[in-house]
Amino acid sequence: MAIRSEKERFGWAQFDALQLGSGWDEEDIGKPQILVEDAYGDSHPGSVHLAGLSTQAVYGVYEKGGHPAQFHVTDICDGCAQGHDGMNLVLASREVIADMIEMHAGFVPWDGMLLSSSCDKSIPAHLKAAARVNIPAIFIPGGSMRPGPNQTTSLVAGDISLRQKRKNEITPDEIRDYKLTGCPSAGACTFMGTASTMQCMAEALGLALPGSALAPATMRDILSMARRAGRKIMELVEKDIRPDKILTPAAFRNAIVIHSAIGGST
Repeated sequence: MAIRSEKERFGWAQFDALQLGSGWDEEDIGKPQILVEDAYGDSHPGSVHLAGLSTQAVYGVYEKGGHPAQFHVTDICDGCAQGHDGMNLVLASREVIADMIEMHAGFVPWDGMLLSSSCDKSIPAHLKAAARVNIPAIFIPGGSMRPGPNQTTSLVAGDISLRQKRKNEITPDEIRDYKLTGCPSAGACTFMGTASTMQCMAEALGLALPGSALAPATMRDILSMARRAGRKIMELVEKDIRPDKILTPAAFRNAIVIHSAIGGST
C-alpha cells in the first residue's frame, strides 16, 4: 500500500530523521501512517480516560500493518467555566480544537486519522476537522459516565447552586452528597445534553462505528470499539474512503431523524 508522504520523504531526508528520532523504526517509515488525535487531559471527566481509548486504537492500527502517531488537544468543560469569565472561552475552544487538528493533520501527509472525544465542544470540533482535512477518518466516542444514586446526574448542580444561595434551603450534607456523586466516573455527563447527543450524531452520520455511541465510558465494550476503529481505519485507507464520501445529504438526513427520535440536545 503506497503512503501519501512518499513524495515529501524523497525530497527531504530530515522528514525520516525526525520521525526516527521520535522512536519510529526504519520499517515504520514505509507503512501507512495514521494520526491518532484525542482530547485527553486532566481538564474534566470527559477527557481523563481518552488516552486509554487511543492506546487501544493504536493497537488496532499496528495489528493491520499501519503505524500510528498520537497527538492531543485537551478540551475544556462548561461545568468548570460556569459562573465566571471562563464561560466566554468555551465556545471559542471548539474552533481552536478544530484548527489545531487541521494543523496536526496538515504538517504531515497522513494516510488516515482517528479522533476521540466525549464532550460538547470537542466532538463538533473533531467532526469539523475530519470534514476539512478529508482523509480517511473514524471518530471514537468517549462514552458517558455512570449515573449517581437514584439515577442522579451532574445536572442536579443547578438546583443545588440555587438552593445554596437561599437561607436554610439546603444542608451542608446535601451539598457534599451531590459533590461526591454528581460525577461518579470518567465519561461525558450522563444525560442527553450536547455531549451524548453529538456522540450519537457522529454514529448517525457514519463517522463512528455502529454501536460505538452507546458504549458507556466505564465498560470494556468501549475499549473493544476503540480497538476495532484502529483496525477499520486501515481498511478505509486501503479503499480511500474519505469523509466526503460518507457525509452525504442522505447521511445528514439520517442524523436529523435520529436526533429527533432520541430527543437530542438543541
